[in-house]
Amino acid sequence: MVEILKGPSLTKHQNPKKLMIMLHGYGDNATNFIQIANLIDQDDFEMKFVALNAPDTIQDYPVGYEWFQLYLNGTHISDASAKEYDVAKKKISENVEKIHNSISLLLENLDLEMTDCFVMGFSQGGMMAFELGQILQNQLAGLAIISSRIISKEHKPNNAFLKTPIFISHGGHDAVLPISNYNDSVQVLKNYNYNFENHLIEKDEHTMSQETITLFQNFIKKNI
Repeated sequence: MVEILKGPSLTKHQNPKKLMIMLHGYGDNATNFIQIANLIDQDDFEMKFVALNAPDTIQDYPVGYEWFQLYLNGTHISDASAKEYDVAKKKISENVEKIHNSISLLLENLDLEMTDCFVMGFSQGGMMAFELGQILQNQLAGLAIISSRIISKEHKPNNAFLKTPIFISHGGHDAVLPISNYNDSVQVLKNYNYNFENHLIEKDEHTMSQETITLFQNFIKKNI
């Protein structure tokens, strides 16, 4: 059975020419995250925005969702053993497949191609966006990793993903995911010759500021 993720959408157009998939961060939800689409959207994008809810709620916090557990047997995923990390990796792979299924159905319903689709993720959603890119056999219009990191320990970039334009940004005062996560991620993108642009917004914390939104809008305009 093909599993599809649900979430709210926003568009001003009867026949959108582009699709933006939005992946929220840990503890957030799609209903809250879709509001950012109002800040990003411009009429000439002719875009439909869809925010997907992660499949699992957080224990004792039913309005917050997670793409994967941050703590495995009490250990943060960054410090997890190989065995513990494999558990998280399995969950990530399962949910990436659900995101892929959901995008494929949305594109089919809109009569659009994968090259018409942007995927943007914030924090944990940004980690999932990159993992999605690694499995796709078709190039995306663009992919954004915002206030996030590349969590993969193995990298086997395919040609479609290497050609996909990538936007990566981070706040210089991010206390949730320190700047070292950004630096390490940019180094991975450099090492494998990804097609990317990177932005360090010195004064920002763990947020999507107006400066980030403006930079992201410019990225969309270049790749729409």
